[in-house]
Amino acid sequence: MGRPLDPKKVKSAQRALEVLEYFKNGRTEATVMDISRSMGYPQSSTSELLACLVTLGYLTKDNKARTYRPTARVAVLGASVQPALFSEGQLLPVMTRLADDADATVILGNRVGLDVQYIHMVSPEGAYDDEASAYGSAPLTQSAMGKAVLAAMDHNSMRGLVHRLNAECTSDQRVAFDQLEQECIEIDAQGYAFMKDERGRWLIAMLISHPDHDKSLVLGLLVGKDCEDDEQRDNYVQLLRGAVARLSAPKSAQTPLASPAIRSTTHAALQLAG
Repeated sequence: MGRPLDPKKVKSAQRALEVLEYFKNGRTEATVMDISRSMGYPQSSTSELLACLVTLGYLTKDNKARTYRPTARVAVLGASVQPALFSEGQLLPVMTRLADDADATVILGNRVGLDVQYIHMVSPEGAYDDEASAYGSAPLTQSAMGKAVLAAMDHNSMRGLVHRLNAECTSDQRVAFDQLEQECIEIDAQGYAFMKDERGRWLIAMLISHPDHDKSLVLGLLVGKDCEDDEQRDNYVQLLRGAVARLSAPKSAQTPLASPAIRSTTHAALQLAG
């Protein structure tokens, strides 16, 4: 048997990753106090942690301004993971384009065990969606993104997973398998999942079925109450479908992103439809 993990080292590793996550969503630099207050860490241990990340090359420090910012090492840290989408592909540009065209927040989700985790978000240019940044993770059966993942599973795999979820969740989150399976059949037929969140907004989610990775990545569009209108929802769905189709195609079949003029025309059409 291997040695048990040192709780202190596990906690330090968790905090290091949380610091790197802190710099998402438009944050480019921060002071020790910024991170200490946001994360709820003691100031002294935050200083030590940031100094360690500087030594390792993941952060750089502006001694005059006393601020820290991520280095290029962070950007290449996971570049080898699913290269067709990340280091060699157009995932982030496609998300940015979709956010601007739909004038809505775009969320990238990833299945991790029994949950779907929201690993990256892009807001329309010039906007920052503070409510969307609060998204973290959700059980597969309790979110549009999770149901998009479930809809791609075979009957037995889904049943086994739902059984595990029901055994571990609270009584109010348990679901009837037959009802969920029927819902997933409908999701698979229409090509997307559609669900209102606890804040009253709608999330439209589609699976990214790229041939070079497993079926665990989902793209979502977080929209307002106007999505209850069928015509407006169709507009959002078509924009999301186009983005997913682009990401799902092999690299050899991908075409350049549309020019700004074409993008602005698409965006204007959506605004008029609303």
